[in-house]
This record gives sequence, structure tokens and C-alpha cells, in this order.
Amino acid sequence: MLALITSPSAITINGQPDADIVQALINSSAKGNAVGVVSNHDQPEWFDAAFGKSKVIFLKAEARQNGSIITEIAKHLNIPNHDILVLAVNSIDMQMAKNGRAVLIAANWASDAAVKRLGIKISSPKELEDMITMTNGWNGQWWYEGQEKNYSVKALVDLSGYGKELTQQLFAIKLTTTVKNGGSRLTALLIITARSLLIDGVDSANQLFWGVYPSSKSANNDTEVLSEFTHRLRTTASRVRLAKVGEPLFIRHTASEKRSANKNADRTDPTGQITTLHLNPKYKTQIKGRNVIVIDDCTTYGVSFAVASAFLLAAGALSVNGVALGKFGNQLSYYEINISSDPFKPVVAGKFSVTKQTAFGGKTDGTAQKVLQALIP
Repeated sequence: MLALITSPSAITINGQPDADIVQALINSSAKGNAVGVVSNHDQPEWFDAAFGKSKVIFLKAEARQNGSIITEIAKHLNIPNHDILVLAVNSIDMQMAKNGRAVLIAANWASDAAVKRLGIKISSPKELEDMITMTNGWNGQWWYEGQEKNYSVKALVDLSGYGKELTQQLFAIKLTTTVKNGGSRLTALLIITARSLLIDGVDSANQLFWGVYPSSKSANNDTEVLSEFTHRLRTTASRVRLAKVGEPLFIRHTASEKRSANKNADRTDPTGQITTLHLNPKYKTQIKGRNVIVIDDCTTYGVSFAVASAFLLAAGALSVNGVALGKFGNQLSYYEINISSDPFKPVVAGKFSVTKQTAFGGKTDGTAQKVLQALIP
């Protein structure tokens, strides 16, 4: 079960309850989701007439912006805070969600500038209803997660069981289509990723920095398929926004071979990745002491996250966490790579070494795979 919390301001247009928004809330509650309208003030005069005998309830909570009402609701419903979605139209709604560790969703009809900058948005009451339906079976668990000495790796979906003929190229096409088409599928994908990150406590991590692992022919202008996805995700799952839109974390100074397209290549060798990229010099003073999240579309052998980790640790990062939307097979490796030159400049032969390569220890949980697979059809 999910819970949807919002405020009277999100329901009213020009001071009056909007019939479509009201109906979307009623429909969601009728499907077994807890739906509540929370305000610092008394129940609006229009509430009973709008919601009638539905299960939508009103809650008065003074200083709701401190988030304690979210924790109270979670305890009452016996669900975790991250299973509560907050539909926001103003800064108080935002604070209630962030401080309560709920998933923050912006209503596209909001006029508040801060809300309009949020990454996870719903454009209409119908999309809100669809999004709740799509995410309802997601338990927030990663398909795969593992932690080794230098970095961790997490993946949302098991691509080995996605379809017998699915390849990394095909999955990339499916993902690109989902991201570009937008709408409720993309919103739902963002929400389940945010929920999984909130379970991990990413919202309370200090000195957080977000980045995308670059494609083989990156244009270095932050236009990767996952760039906008990542920027949108971090505004919901994180309190900080250090990374700048238009300035990627990694620079691909030379096009690399697309490893998944060459069946004869040694896809476990990180050399081609190490020698074709470096960190963006514009972040030279900002990586040290940071906890960095690197997003990639999918992983098989784990080279991307290993190389990203090597550069970031050489630049003084405190920790590196790799997040892939999908993972192929059980061949993920853990690497320890030492870079002995400036990680903000191209690295040449002799200035790096691979000192360790072993199987990446981790665990899997396939209980919610069908939900994610339905979002990237």
C-alpha cells in the first residue's frame, strides 16, 4: 500500500476544489491507497462536499513543514516513510516531504518557483492516478546490491530475466524511449528509484555529488540520456544540488570503443575506459570529501563503476556509489584501480594500474521485478 498526502492548496484552482484533482484522489483511495489532505489550518469548508463519503481524510497538523506528520502517518499505517508520496504546490509541502523522508512530487499546476524546479512532476490528475497505480507494487528493494572496499553497486532490474533476446543495446533503446516519451512511465521510474535511494538514507548523506557515467561518444555537454533523469532524481532524493546542469562530471576526451557492440573485445579490461575519459576540471575543488553517486543505464562486468571510482577516489572523494537501472548476468567484477596522475586530465599508459579484480560480492531480491519491467516496455 502507498499513501498519498497533499494540501488544500494542491486541490484548489482559484480558491475552489478542482473536480479532476478531487476525483483522482478519490479513485486512488478506492484502490486501497491511503489518501490524506494535511494543513496547518482547520478543515476547508468545501472538503466534505468535495470528498463526500470517500476514504480521503483531512488532518490538521501545526508546523507540518517539520515533517513529523509524515512519520505519524507512517506509524499509523504501519508503512515506511518512503512509501508516502507528497504532492506539492508550495514550499511548505516541499518541507513536509523532505523533512519527513517521503517521496516529493511536484504538481505541474503549481506557481511556486521552487516547486517548478523539482524533477519529479505530474502534469495532470490522470497522470497522478496512473503513476500511483504503476508504482504500487514496488517494495523499494534493489534487484542487486553489493558493497566492496572502494565502492558499492546497486541495480534496479535483472535484465537477464527481462527477455531472452534483450541486449544492452536494446535495453538502452527501451530506456531512451521511456525517458524521451516522459509521462507517467518516466515519473513512475523516477519515483521507484527515489524510493530505493531513500531506503538507503541518501537524503541524509553529507556532501553528496551526482554524476552520469558518459557514453562511448559523449558530447560532454550533459546531454546523455540519463542526464536529465539524474538531475530530476537528485532534486527529490537529495537535499543538495551541487552538480550543475550542462556541466557533466566526466569528460570523454576521446571516443571509446562501444564494448557491448564488439563481441570479440575483452569487456573486462578497463584500459579503454581509463584512457579515454577524465573528471571535469570545473569540479576540481568540489570532489574532495564528497560522497558521489554515479548513474549508468546498465552494467554487466562492472567496468564503468570501477573506472568512475578510480577517478573519483584519486580526486579525493569520500565514497563512490554506482547505481545502474539494469544488470545483466552474474559476471559483475570488483576492481581496484590506482591512478597516479591528475584525474582531471587524460591518463596515459604507465600512470594507472589494476591491482585487483575479483567477483563482486552482493545479494539479489527479485520480488518487485515485474513492476519495473512494465515501466520500460
